[in-house]
Amino acid sequence: MNRITIYLFLAIFFFLSCKKENENPVIKQMSGVRGYQNWYIDNFRCGLFVPPSYDISKKYPLIIYLHGYTDTTTWNLQWYNEPIVSDNPCIVLTPKCPREEIYGWGDSFDPRTSPMMSKTYQMMDMVRQAFNLDQDRYYIYGVSMGGYGTYGVIQKNPDMFAAGYAECGGPNIEIAPIIASIPFWIFHGSDDPVVPVQPDRDLYKAVLDYGGTQIRYTEYPGVAHNVWDYVGKETTLNSWLLAQRKGSVHNRPDAISNFTADLSADNKVHLQWDLPDGADIAQDNKVWYCRIYRNSKAITEVYNDRISYIDSTANGPADFEYKITAVNFYFKESVPSQSITIKLKGAKGRKGD
Repeated sequence: MNRITIYLFLAIFFFLSCKKENENPVIKQMSGVRGYQNWYIDNFRCGLFVPPSYDISKKYPLIIYLHGYTDTTTWNLQWYNEPIVSDNPCIVLTPKCPREEIYGWGDSFDPRTSPMMSKTYQMMDMVRQAFNLDQDRYYIYGVSMGGYGTYGVIQKNPDMFAAGYAECGGPNIEIAPIIASIPFWIFHGSDDPVVPVQPDRDLYKAVLDYGGTQIRYTEYPGVAHNVWDYVGKETTLNSWLLAQRKGSVHNRPDAISNFTADLSADNKVHLQWDLPDGADIAQDNKVWYCRIYRNSKAITEVYNDRISYIDSTANGPADFEYKITAVNFYFKESVPSQSITIKLKGAKGRKGD
């Protein structure tokens, strides 16, 4: 063995020895987590879920869930179960905020980071070191106090997340330009007595006025603060969130075909259509929902599990022009279908279904 080979061998041995000495034993221990486990930084508790099938050679999205006031039950979220755990496995962090932490997760009014969010960022950094994360697929969402926190985190980290949503949160309208820059969905109950609905309405309008095209607002009529009971029934929410990726560019879906309209004997307009070819494929042509227009005004949105709609809100006698578009998971809207004009008789319409 010549001298150069000996020196090279010693250098490699020294490097590997230093690396082993500097290896963080906490990170090493965390990297062995599979399934759900509580993890601690001092007295700070955080739920950590790692898919049982975790493969270090693959990149995984990271989801941050900020709970509402004292609502720390997060051991069995939808992310831990089928079909997501097989089809789109994610690493999930569910930090826990004690009741006595009056600053909670912070908000979008105070520029300071709350103590609990500071701990959450520390946990995120540990997870980043322990696992192979896809940094183009960080997602965040929160409920009530967590909705406030979601707005605050995005305000303070505008480039961190690929998408997010807030349930019954309270935003600062000044963050509209930031929210306009990422895909975002707002949920609120119209009769919420705890967190007023108007700020969410105002933020949505401000984002649209700013030119935002990646936002959706869902307000549940007559619903109080328990909006989570209704958000949990949104059949496309998880698919929409996990489809988002920073820096991706998407095209419009193809147009709806075979759009027809018929007037029934009870003076209701029955609409039917076919989804574009390839709409079952998770690409630009996959339809998120169909948007129905009456006299050039959008009147409803129908999810991709339906290909018909009954409009009972139009009152005659009058002519009504209908069109329909397809919207994909990236907020891209197809060109409208051909228009169809229906003449209603003079019967009073009833609420649509």
